[in-house]
Amino acid sequence: MVLERMFARVSAGMRRLADTRAEKVAFTRLFRNRHVSKHEIIRTAAARTAEMAAGRHVLIIEDSSEINYEAKASRKRGLGRVGNGTDIGLFVHPALAVDAEDGSVLGLAGATIWRREAKKADDYQALPIEDKESHKWIGTAKAACQALTDTPQMTVVGDREADIYEVFARLPGERTHVLIRAVRDRVLGARGERLFSAIAKTSEAGRIAFELQARPGRPGRTVELAVRFAAVSLRQPRLGADSRDPRELTLNMVEVREIDPPSPKEAVTWRLLTTHCVNTLADACRIVEMYRSRWIVEQLFRTVKSQAIDLEESLIADGDALERLAAAALVVATRVMQLVHGRGSPGQGFQAARLFDPTEITVLNVLIAKLEGKTQKQKNPHPTHTLAWAAWCIARLGGWNGYEKERPPGPITFTQGLRRFNAIVDGFVLASQK
Repeated sequence: MVLERMFARVSAGMRRLADTRAEKVAFTRLFRNRHVSKHEIIRTAAARTAEMAAGRHVLIIEDSSEINYEAKASRKRGLGRVGNGTDIGLFVHPALAVDAEDGSVLGLAGATIWRREAKKADDYQALPIEDKESHKWIGTAKAACQALTDTPQMTVVGDREADIYEVFARLPGERTHVLIRAVRDRVLGARGERLFSAIAKTSEAGRIAFELQARPGRPGRTVELAVRFAAVSLRQPRLGADSRDPRELTLNMVEVREIDPPSPKEAVTWRLLTTHCVNTLADACRIVEMYRSRWIVEQLFRTVKSQAIDLEESLIADGDALERLAAAALVVATRVMQLVHGRGSPGQGFQAARLFDPTEITVLNVLIAKLEGKTQKQKNPHPTHTLAWAAWCIARLGGWNGYEKERPPGPITFTQGLRRFNAIVDGFVLASQK
């Protein structure tokens, strides 16, 4: 019930979720209950995701974010230090499952949630990766891939923090590829050449252009980039080397470098390491397109925090309870992302019943008839009772005008739409009880 209420009201605040004091007390006690497991919340979500991911090529997109509670430090207990080393909070590291072909969000495939308990050991760099925080990249991805039992192919996608030798050595398997943005200018093979200079010497294979997503402080823009690719052999780093891992790994690298950027500081340069075969320009462009899907997880974090669910404003005090709440918030934020990315044609392949119950679908039927205009452009263009059909309605309730040429609705629009829809459904249920 709590997850459904959190999704309907897009909130982690007990006051917003509960209709009565008794409900508020019950919801708070639920998250404080030590028998409620954050792992079980994540496993249950991953099992649902596995159903949607069956038979697909799935991107397992990983990333980390801190949940900062410093503003409420006097009312919190049992938390650890976050990024700056002084503020208190916890960390979330989700693995989001996204269809590699059409970009539809399939669900949460796994997550690691933790509190940083102590300072790093003096010999931290020499420790095996199992004893480091960075093991999250391996452990979370492995759990996600194991959960998706009927998925024939998965590609684990990570940003620069995931540029770890053990990730390349241990994650690839019969069903699993990796795609990581390189940040380390590694030593190559026996000659000792460096990775970045080696790829820079490679002949340009062609060019690619796409729309770079806007970020806070950076407007979106169309970029044109030169594409290079080559096979590379990475030498195992000496520090912290594990005898279980091979001393050398052969991967493929794709580099894209912006042509005529607005300024050197704004220039886009991505160096992508992958286990996928890259033999042609089309292969290289495909790798770039898969990596571009990584921005969805950034949307997820904004939805979890300030833009919608506002997890950092929770009044729950206990660290264990906040970890359970964070697990629930990731599940709910993923559902919001399913609507955001399901509004177009990808959402036509899923039924609205994945996210809405029979009563809500009845209300959607009535609302869509009311929201549609007289012209064809103002009609809901999607097959009835599909996820795209439902997403069109929620976006309209959130203030989107329904015209495809306009800027597509994002998490804020869907948050506003879901909250308004929930109020309408509550009214419908009350009226039906008379």
